[in-house]
Amino acid sequence: MLDHFNHLSHLIQEASTNGVLNESDILTGFSGKKLIGSLQRFANYLVNDQQCYLEVGVFQGLSLLSVALSIPDGFAYGIDNFAYFDKDRKNFSIVKERTAKLKLSNVGIINMDYEDALENLNDHLNGKKVGVYFIDGPHDYRSQLMCLSLIKPFLSPDAVILVDDCNYNQVRQANRDFLLTNPEFKLLYQTYTQAHPMNQDQHGKQEAAEGWWNGVNVIVKDPENILVPLFPPCMRDKTIFENEQLIQTSKYPLAFERNISLVTKIEEIKRKIKKKKIITDRLVGKYDRMNTYSEHLTRGEFNQSVMIKSRAAALA
Repeated sequence: MLDHFNHLSHLIQEASTNGVLNESDILTGFSGKKLIGSLQRFANYLVNDQQCYLEVGVFQGLSLLSVALSIPDGFAYGIDNFAYFDKDRKNFSIVKERTAKLKLSNVGIINMDYEDALENLNDHLNGKKVGVYFIDGPHDYRSQLMCLSLIKPFLSPDAVILVDDCNYNQVRQANRDFLLTNPEFKLLYQTYTQAHPMNQDQHGKQEAAEGWWNGVNVIVKDPENILVPLFPPCMRDKTIFENEQLIQTSKYPLAFERNISLVTKIEEIKRKIKKKKIITDRLVGKYDRMNTYSEHLTRGEFNQSVMIKSRAAALA
């Protein structure tokens, strides 16, 4: 297994240096070239007639179709019910049109809620196991944890999981909780940026598009316990998660979502009134939305076991 982990690390380094393998001008979406390049290389390595590629969160097909382009003899599945970021209800049609234009016959869309799809995944994979699994669906804590938990029975022994948008604290917390409660899985690589690309200047946006977009965790199966435990950094204060109880038990639990813009305006007024006193609050977002609180996180870290043992093997 050490050779396997070393090879995955090499593929990450290769993607970080060279980016995307196969590219098409008709593919658009929100992702980084290092991320896409890693998925393509993972799929080239692990997808075969017994193992497939699977992602949660298709949007307009950038990652799914990019991977499918790189594995002409393999199969790529995407799970999405196209319920979000699709005001005009066009994204499913866009994915199908782009699949046809690229003449891809190795793409399958599972047009369902991720939970329903993952609970009944055998109905869709034609007996295949999942060799490469990409999570880019809902980013709330529970959805992230469920995307990791429900896939376990369907993973191949050498499967690799890539989780997008790990700048978000709630995504990192779900990954951390999964790793703590499933020690047969380990974190192989993690990288973050200072903020969500939408909150960065033009240089930051370009760097995200060329790089890892909004933070990435790479998780591997490690039943032989070769790798040392490594966990995504998370806030120790769990007040945000504990406050879910207040929302869940309120008379109008959906009111917060519907009035988030009003809450933001109220907070802006409070900031103007309180002025410098705002710094006494325990947690205040820098931006009106998409706050990640990732300013001080690492820009790239491999599991130390892989790096140390790789060097030792090279010197032997």
